[in-house]
Amino acid sequence: MNNERGNNGSAKSLAVVLHEIKDDLKEFLQTRYDLLRSELSEKLTVWKTSLPMVVGALMLAWSGFLALTFTFIALLRPLFDNEYAWAIAAGIVAAVYFLVAGVIAWLAYRELTYTGVAPTRTMQVLKQDQVWLQNEARQQP
Repeated sequence: MNNERGNNGSAKSLAVVLHEIKDDLKEFLQTRYDLLRSELSEKLTVWKTSLPMVVGALMLAWSGFLALTFTFIALLRPLFDNEYAWAIAAGIVAAVYFLVAGVIAWLAYRELTYTGVAPTRTMQVLKQDQVWLQNEARQQP
């Protein structure tokens, strides 16, 4: 009751109440914006770490394929005594390279899916705000 009266004991004017609501709304929205910006910044940091890992994995897979392929093929070729020995050895080496590249890509994918893209904390706070507002609306006469 006392909170509804101004310094001179009279009720607050509509303009004062609207100004307070506007200030509260601005503060509310600024807090949510800051939370969203902070969370997106954290996620961007993870993406900045993971993306170079993906690029590095692809570069290593390609470089390894180019640098070691002939050596491995040459080492495997004597195991096959037919006219397709080079092709069989090349297929084995390619399969091993693709397996290693797949493991690295899976590790990067797992890291990215663990972190996710959506701002989960912000969404949780907004859902809590929604529930709070619904409860407040129900309590109003």
